[in-house]
Amino acid sequence: MANLQTGTADWRVMVDQAIETHSDEDYTIFMGAIAERVQGELIPEGWKCAKNPEGRWAAAEKGEPCLGKDDPHPLFIVPQLPLVSRPIPLLFERVRGFVREMPARKGDAGPIRFSEQTGSAMVPPFSRAVVELDAGELTTGYPVYSIEQGKGAQIVFRYAERYVQPGNEKANTVRDDAENGIIRGFEDIYYPSGNAEVYEPFWLRAFRFIRIEVQTGPQPLLLHRPAFRESAYPLNAQSFVNSPAPWIRQLWDISLRTLQLCMHETYEDCPYYEQMQFIMDTRLQALFTYGVGGDIGLVRKALEDFHGSLLPEGITQDRFPSAMAQIIPSFSLHFVFMLHDYYWQTGDVTLVKRYRPTIDAVLDWFDRRVGESGLVERIGYWAYIDWVAEWKEGVPTACKTGPSTVHNLVYASALQVGAKLNDATGRSQIGSEYADRANRILASIEHLCWSEEKGMYREGPAVEQYSQHAQIWAVLTGLCEEQGARSVMLKALDEPDVLKCSFSMAFFLFRALEKSGLYSRTSELLQQWIDLLPLHLTTLPETPREPRSDCHAWSALPLYEFTHCLLGVKAGSPGWTAIHIEPHSSYLTEMSGTLQTPVGQVTVSWRKEEDSLFITGNVPIGIPLRVRWDGGKERVFANGGSFNEVLVRHKN
Repeated sequence: MANLQTGTADWRVMVDQAIETHSDEDYTIFMGAIAERVQGELIPEGWKCAKNPEGRWAAAEKGEPCLGKDDPHPLFIVPQLPLVSRPIPLLFERVRGFVREMPARKGDAGPIRFSEQTGSAMVPPFSRAVVELDAGELTTGYPVYSIEQGKGAQIVFRYAERYVQPGNEKANTVRDDAENGIIRGFEDIYYPSGNAEVYEPFWLRAFRFIRIEVQTGPQPLLLHRPAFRESAYPLNAQSFVNSPAPWIRQLWDISLRTLQLCMHETYEDCPYYEQMQFIMDTRLQALFTYGVGGDIGLVRKALEDFHGSLLPEGITQDRFPSAMAQIIPSFSLHFVFMLHDYYWQTGDVTLVKRYRPTIDAVLDWFDRRVGESGLVERIGYWAYIDWVAEWKEGVPTACKTGPSTVHNLVYASALQVGAKLNDATGRSQIGSEYADRANRILASIEHLCWSEEKGMYREGPAVEQYSQHAQIWAVLTGLCEEQGARSVMLKALDEPDVLKCSFSMAFFLFRALEKSGLYSRTSELLQQWIDLLPLHLTTLPETPREPRSDCHAWSALPLYEFTHCLLGVKAGSPGWTAIHIEPHSSYLTEMSGTLQTPVGQVTVSWRKEEDSLFITGNVPIGIPLRVRWDGGKERVFANGGSFNEVLVRHKN
C-alpha cells in the first residue's frame, strides 16, 4: 500500500495538456458532468502506475499539513475549507459489462461487431463505423475504453438514458426502442495516439446506452469491447416487500435503483443532468432511505451541507454544495421538515440542537415578510412550488399579485414542526411562539382564502384559481380536519379545473389523503407509476409525462408507501421506541415484508378476507407495539415480540 497522505507522500505533478472541456447547449447547459475532448498522444504513458512515467514531472510543493501536531495557522488564521474526516463511506465500485449490442439502423454507418473470440473489433483506415451498447439498466459509473492503433482517428462516445423519437424527444416511449428511436446526449471525444491505450473519463457518467462513432484516418483502429465501473453510494438496503400483485415488486426494484443512482458524494436530483443536492428533493430521498433501512450517513451530511448554505439574510440556498447561490424560499422550509424527519427516525436531539439556529433564521426570514393581510408576501427569488403547467416556472400565479396560499401554508407547517423540535429540545417558550405564529397565519388564510362557493382554498386572497397543493397543505396543517379535510381532498381529486400535482408533490398528496381517511384513492394515483412499467424503464423519471430525466429520486415514492402504508409499519415515537402497524389494504389482498429500523427488524405478513385481516409478524422485544386495521379496535403488545391476530373491519 502506498502512503497517499497529503504532505507526506512523494507526489509529482505535471500540467495536463491533453484534456479540455467542451459544451453543447442542448445537452450540457444543465449538466453536472464534464464533457471531455482528449488528445491521446498528449497523455504521458504510464502516468498512473509506472515508476518513471513519460513526461516532464516535478516534485509537488509540500505545504503545511492541514492536520498535524504543529499549528499550521498561527493567530487563528484558518483555511476557508479545512480538511476534516470523511463523514460518509467510500462509494462502491464494481466492474460490469454491456449486455447487448443494439441493432443497426438503416442509413447508419457500418456497424462495429465485436468478435466472440477476441472481444475486439477492427475498423479499417478511412472509414466510419458505429456501435450502440446497452448496459441493461440505467447506471452511473466510469466507462473504460481500451484502444489500439488508430492514429489520426476520432472517436465520439455519446451517453443517453434512453432512445428518443426524432421530433418527439419528450414522448414517453419504450426506452430501448432502437428501431424507431435514436441516441441523443452529451459526448466525450477522443483522438487516439496510435499506441495501446485506455481512456476513462475523469467524472462519472450516467447512462444506459452508449453510442460509439469511429472515424479512422490512415491507420486502422482496434477497439476492445468496452466495460464500465459502476459506482454509487453504498446504500445497503435491508428492507423488502412482497405481494402477489407483480407490480409491487417491480416498482420496488426500480424505485430502489432510482434512489441508489441519485446518491453519490451527495444526494442528487438526477445523475444525468444537474447532479445537484436540492433540499426538497433530498428531504424525500432521506425518507426513502429510512424506508429501505439504508445507511443514513448521507442524510446527516446533507443536513450539515444545507446548514452550511445559510446566507447572511437568514435563508438557505435551495441546493448545496454549489459554486453559485440559488434561492427557492420554500425549500428552506423543507430543511425544517427534513430535520424533524431525522429526529423522528433516530431520536437524536443533539443534531436538532445544533441546527436550531438555522431553523430560527429561516422562520424569522419568512416572518419579516408578513404583510398587512397577516400573510407572507413579496417572497422574491424563485418562488417555485411544483411543476404545474399553468404556473410559469413552477411559481403559483398568486405570487404575482400578493400572498400565495400554498407558500403560507407550507410556512405554517414549518412553524408547527419548528415548535415540536423546540419543545423536544427544551425550548418550549420558542415552541409556543412558533405555534402562535402558525395559528395566526392559518386564521388569515381561513378568513381571506376560503371560498364558500367552491368549498376549497383559493391560490391567493384575490386569485380565483384552485390547486391540489393548497388543499393538501390545508389538511397537513390541520386548517381543515375530519369531514372538512375529506371534502376538500375529494374536490381536489375530482374537480376538473383543479391544478394537479406532479411527481414532486405526490408524497404530500398521499399524506393528505392518508390524514383525511382517503388513502384508498391513492390506487388511481399509483397507476401513474404502474403505467410506466411497459416502457422498459429501469429507474423512475422526473415526471409521469414528457420527462426530461429518466432517473429522479423524488419519484421513488413507492419505497415509502409500500413499507409505511401498505405494509403499515411506522414509528410510534422518536427513534422507533414505539411501533405502530396499521396496513392500508384497500387495493391489495395480501402483503409481506421486512422493515429495518434503528431498533431492529420488523416483519409483517397480512392477508385480507372480506371483513377480516389475518396478520402476523414480529417486532424487537421491549418495543411497545400497537396493531390496528381500518379504524377498528387496536391490539396492544406492551413488550413487543411476535404477534398473530385476526382483526375485524371497523363498522361505522
